[in-house]
Amino acid sequence: MRFLYFLLLFYLPACAQPGKNILISGKITPAPGMRPTAYLVQQGTYDQLMASYFGAVVDSVAIAPDGSFVIEQKPWLKQKSICLLLVQPAGSRYVNNIETPFSKSNYLPLVLEPGGTPVQVEAQAQALTQSAKISGGNAETRQIHALFAQLAPLYTAMEAPTDSTAEFTGEHHPAQTSLDQTLEQYLDTVQALYPTLVAMRLRAPEHDFRAFPELALRVKARLSSDAPDWSAQLARYLTPERLPVLLGEKMPDFRLPTPTGDTLSLAGVKGSLVLVDFWASWCAPCRRENREIVRPLYDRFRDKGFQVLAISIDSDRKSWQRAIEKDGAIWLHAGDLMGDASPVRQSLRFEFIPNNYLLDETGRLVARNLHGEALQKFVEKYYYQK
Repeated sequence: MRFLYFLLLFYLPACAQPGKNILISGKITPAPGMRPTAYLVQQGTYDQLMASYFGAVVDSVAIAPDGSFVIEQKPWLKQKSICLLLVQPAGSRYVNNIETPFSKSNYLPLVLEPGGTPVQVEAQAQALTQSAKISGGNAETRQIHALFAQLAPLYTAMEAPTDSTAEFTGEHHPAQTSLDQTLEQYLDTVQALYPTLVAMRLRAPEHDFRAFPELALRVKARLSSDAPDWSAQLARYLTPERLPVLLGEKMPDFRLPTPTGDTLSLAGVKGSLVLVDFWASWCAPCRRENREIVRPLYDRFRDKGFQVLAISIDSDRKSWQRAIEKDGAIWLHAGDLMGDASPVRQSLRFEFIPNNYLLDETGRLVARNLHGEALQKFVEKYYYQK
């Protein structure tokens, strides 16, 4: 018996070493209506990354009444992987669903690796993403959550009630614009693989890279040497037929009717700088930009060769002509009166208006979708530097 006693004393400490096999631990404060379970979902492809109903559920553990939980390292984790830690509403049919909006988001991206430093999480079940505080883990996990902390005020602003008279679409919400710019600045400098992939998915959740194609292509090229498989997956969405005209390329020529019934071609429009502006009479931001930005620029720089070609996606001729007259839009105009079905619009693959392109004297694209003060500054700089 004495031998067995000493044998147990010898083995028990080794079995009970705290944290030896811990992968994730911490406290997720329970909330009414939330299931007291933490799920871990491994995401192995770009398509799966931070997308609902994708990825393999590799573990689940009960969250204790005090919120404490522990997920141990197990054989499924064979190499560095990105996973989502999730909690779910009690009525959810799926354990790998991502809740929206941001104030109710229920997931944490974690970069996990065999034998790595355990991740410690403190969060509220009702708003897991927004409330989470992360410690431990590796540098990539900490980078991702530093990014989320930076973006949180912008996501919150997008959920706040807005002035009912505000004139914007979802794409042009001021907070959305700030969010997009912040993510693009981040993508231009970040080097680590998983923070890059997370930022790409946040910036283009529907795999639509039309708003920042040059940056997206640079990111793909940057990944090609260190992460060729991820780069190849991303490349599926960056094919020429899915992207707009790129900087330095020539815009394809087209011919459209003018308000007077003549025909005008893009190739026939000459200028040292040409603004090709897609708009419509019913688009309030377009009309405001006509009056407040384009007309003053046109008056200042047309003698220097600044030209404007405004292409309407109206479907009613009278509305189109009245808007031209009311806005004092004295530049070139064209449009096929086919509305959203216009072949020119579809060939350029843009979704929202106002949408514009700035072409140099050779017809090559030098800027895309500059509006307001950004458009004004670009045109001023273009001429003052010449």
